[in-house]
Formats: sequence, structure tokens, C-alpha cells
Amino acid sequence: MFLSKNTYVQSLFWLLLSIFASCLNDLVTKLLITELSSCQVCFFRFILGSLVLLPIMYYKGKDAFKTQRLPLHIFRGLFLSIGMGLYAYSLTKMTISSATVIGFTNPIFVLILARIFLKEVVDWPIWMATLCTCVGMALILRPTTYNSAALSCILATVVFASLDIINKKYIAYEPILSMLFFSNLIASCCMLPVACYYWKVPTLFELCFLSILGIGSNLILYFLLKAFQQSKVASLAPMKYTEWVLSILLGYLFFQEWPTLSAFLGAAIIVSSTCFILYYQNR
Repeated sequence: MFLSKNTYVQSLFWLLLSIFASCLNDLVTKLLITELSSCQVCFFRFILGSLVLLPIMYYKGKDAFKTQRLPLHIFRGLFLSIGMGLYAYSLTKMTISSATVIGFTNPIFVLILARIFLKEVVDWPIWMATLCTCVGMALILRPTTYNSAALSCILATVVFASLDIINKKYIAYEPILSMLFFSNLIASCCMLPVACYYWKVPTLFELCFLSILGIGSNLILYFLLKAFQQSKVASLAPMKYTEWVLSILLGYLFFQEWPTLSAFLGAAIIVSSTCFILYYQNR
């Protein structure tokens, strides 16, 4: 059964907001890791992400701190700390656009995991369009030297794809606020030992940007969960390719980064496939 047009457009709107917040967070992260370790940046991102939610949870009452699925939050927090740690490390040695491009393999893993664990029916035209994106990926990654940073980014993508499946599986059974608070809190506990090893006292200016990361991390997941409430994971996954355009713009404006000709050709294939999926979902 096809999604209704209005439902899909609403879920797409929330996904695009998540992409915008994600790109801004990547920019702030790359700026911060020039002075602080990637582990310390991730720790502050998680702990401040929890702290900014405390006033909202206090307003809602003590029931907001109750959860029936603590093991789920522990599992999510562990995966979140691993994924963000790997991704932040990759940004220390890669451009924002390159890390974003490697992250485009996420829909492949999401399609496979959604089919296995969520039993979602993926129509064959979407499978074909997603496979076409692999051709675009090959063109974009062709000039890339595979190193520890690229491997870290690929592993982070696998972890984030797993989180997408978990979010879709349990969003109907756990409040979004609860998922945001406990996942950030547990992720900060997981990241704290490593952050202490590389600890450096942040300046007031850096703390302001770290606070932006904490708020942005909540907005990313909130927008993403809102999107997953109204649409299938597989149908939304290819739309994440639009993040590349924004990452190019930010990379050029702040770090004078610019993709190669083969990268643009690969992006053209990816955008074409994405446009087809949009047409197929809304016909």
C-alpha cells in the first residue's frame, strides 16, 4: 500500500529539518575538534543535550522520568556514543562533504535492516533506485584514499542505520522526550572515561558552541523521530542524499572545501534517483 501524499510530505518536512540541524552540528563539531578532542566534544554534546531537557521534563512532572524500557535506552545510548565517536573522529581528517558522502551508504544498510527486522515491504523500483545510488557513490569515492578516517565513517554509518531501525521499531511505545533524555544521558556516561583521558578545559566561547551541539543533537533526533512516525524508514532513507548539497555549501564557506568533477557526476546520479523515488511515492 502506498503512503498518502500528505503523510509523506509531512514526514519529508521533518526529515529535511533533521538534515539541516545535522549539517549545522557537523560544522560546529569540525570547528571544535581543532582545539578539543573528538571524544570530549561528543561527551559535552551528550551531557548538555540531557541538561537542556531537564526544565521540560520537570515541567511535565516526575512521570516524565519514568520509562518501561530502560534496556532500550542503554542499548541506544551505547550505539549513539559509538556512532558519534567514530563520526567525530572521521571529521578530524576528512572534509564535511566527504564524510557526508560516505554516510550516504546509510540507506543501503537501512533497507536491508528494515527488511530483516521490521518486515517492511520495499517495492522493487525503490530497490533499483537505491542501487543506482551505489554507482553515484562509486564515482564520488573513486579519488578517496581509504584510511582510518574513512573506515571510521563507514562503521559509524552502519551504527546509525541500526539506530534508525531501533527508532522506527520503538517510537510507538516510548515517548520521544524519554528517548532523547535517557539516550543522551547514557551516551555521555559511555563517553566520559575516554573524554577524561584526553581532557582539556574548554573556554567560554567553546562552551557556547558545545551548548549549540547539545541543543542541535536533540533537534536532530526529535525531527527524525517525527518523520518516522508518519512514514516507512525505507521510503525516507534516500532523501538523506540532499544533505550533501548543504554540506558542500558549508564546507566551501567555512573551510574552502570543494568536491571534484567525479563527485559532482556521482551526485547527479544520486539526485536523479532521489527524484524518481519522490515521484514514485507521490504518484
